Amino acid sequence: MANAVLVSTGTQQQTAASQLDFAALAFDTLLPSSAFTGDNSDPSFPFANTIDYRDNTVYSPNQESGTTIIDFTQPTQSLVDYFAFAIHNSQTSGMTGKFEVFDGQNYITVAEWSAIKDNRPFMITFGGIASTAQRLTINHESKTYIGAIQFGKFLKLKCPSVGFQSGRYAPLDMVEQFQTEGSNFIIGRRKSRGFQTKGDFKLLEFIDTKVWYERFQNHVLDSKAMFFKWSKNNDETAYGQQNYKTLTKLKYVTPYHTELSLEINGYS
Repeated sequence: MANAVLVSTGTQQQTAASQLDFAALAFDTLLPSSAFTGDNSDPSFPFANTIDYRDNTVYSPNQESGTTIIDFTQPTQSLVDYFAFAIHNSQTSGMTGKFEVFDGQNYITVAEWSAIKDNRPFMITFGGIASTAQRLTINHESKTYIGAIQFGKFLKLKCPSVGFQSGRYAPLDMVEQFQTEGSNFIIGRRKSRGFQTKGDFKLLEFIDTKVWYERFQNHVLDSKAMFFKWSKNNDETAYGQQNYKTLTKLKYVTPYHTELSLEINGYS
């Protein structure tokens, strides 16, 4: 008797992939509670600038080019399952690098990158590793400026509902255009205002959401930035602030569920 062969169609493959997909929200980070060495900071751009949740302050190694290896340690073991950063001139400075996590015996490389566009945030998730030490290697060909670095445990969510707006395609720029009375184009000017990532998350388990929501709420109201990746299978990462004016006030939409809306304004 011939063996039966199961052929998976493209639609079936896409459905299976979507079921395994998830969104990642990273507002918790181990960096503020970590000790660090090897940063070789430019005195005008200290490494502490990566921890202040502000993008207008940056860290830069005290060299025009070369390699910088930064070691991080924590007094107690924590789970690390994401790494993210925002670099102002990653492509212009020719930056490459990697992030490693110590599992108690060896350093494991969990993220490597190259040729990231300027002002484009980067985030990668991986299987959680219980760790007390991490290592960041930065290679650059010219002076480089880093606005934010985060690592730790991310919040795993279902992918956003239909109607999600990716910041990559939603600029907030202000534009003025000038024309003659005959509608002849003269000139225009554009003021960069960043990008807006916006979406809804339906039917979140209330019992799970209330575990982390108060931390998230305080993070937003303290005007701290965060990273968000709407799909682990997509390279579109947002870095910015959740609009406090549209911060969700949790309510029951069923006896067991709530909903969450995000509106993150910043980079994408």
